[in-house]
Amino acid sequence: MWKTETVEWIDIELTSYCNINCTGCLRQQSDNVSSILNKEYLKISDIKKWLNKKDFPSIKIINFCGSIDEPTSHPEFFEVLEYFKTWNCHINIATNGSIRTENWWKKLALLLRDCSHNIHFGIDGLNGLSEKYRVNSNYDKVKKNFRSFISNGGKAIWQFIVFDWNEHQIEDAYNFSVDEGFIGFRKIYSHRKTSGEKKIDRYESEEIECKYAKQKRIFINHLGNVIPCCHLNSETLEILAAEKIKTNYGELFLKHGKQLETNLKYQKINEVIEGQFFEDIIKSWSTKNPIKKCHTTCKKKNYDLFDDTKIINN
Repeated sequence: MWKTETVEWIDIELTSYCNINCTGCLRQQSDNVSSILNKEYLKISDIKKWLNKKDFPSIKIINFCGSIDEPTSHPEFFEVLEYFKTWNCHINIATNGSIRTENWWKKLALLLRDCSHNIHFGIDGLNGLSEKYRVNSNYDKVKKNFRSFISNGGKAIWQFIVFDWNEHQIEDAYNFSVDEGFIGFRKIYSHRKTSGEKKIDRYESEEIECKYAKQKRIFINHLGNVIPCCHLNSETLEILAAEKIKTNYGELFLKHGKQLETNLKYQKINEVIEGQFFEDIIKSWSTKNPIKKCHTTCKKKNYDLFDDTKIINN
């Protein structure tokens, strides 16, 4: 199902650092990951050694969006971007925008201006309401940063997680995003059950349709583990941080030696995604005991969790 020559999309969690405390993030939801937070990042030297464009002839998107990280906190972030610009694919970055200086965001826009890119700024409300979920974020600082980025040629998308307490601002936030020069506005209705996001009733069948497999997409975490998706990264990190086994996925991860069969320090990327670990996950989908996270997250649904609005600016 996954092969390096057909992969079109790679998610990369660059670091274990983040400057804010979103209430729905694994950093806040789990008692088991504290030992690995704010400790490590993927070095550019390792990225160049592990990931080569020639191994991914079908690549279309490099997506900097992890489970626990703020990618722009990476100390070698510009060098990382310079490297992936040579891949001639689209670069996507998910950020809270409440970090770095206006001048830094200007430099980022100038760096990306000659390649296909989008920056998703996570802003869940106006006039500081976003800070209710994005604890320790600074709305005024975010505004200064996205204005610097956009005014210097950067392409930005406003990402709005919907809650009961902010949905009344959706239209105003959209209109403000248009005025500010964003090229898109995305509403997110989360699948998570314990973080307070707004839910939408939806039909689900028991058949598993893996979103990442359908998108020909893989996930690499900040430790160098290659796993099928971001949804499985949370338990992966809990196992590596505290030997916490919650589900049959954890049992499978241990069976395959944890790092030994999944980490780019020990395996080539094609050996991981075409190996037995990925194969056993896929095989579980047709059994009475599928990987639990696959079942809860990727049962067939009749709607998309992401509601995107394209903005046409004259």
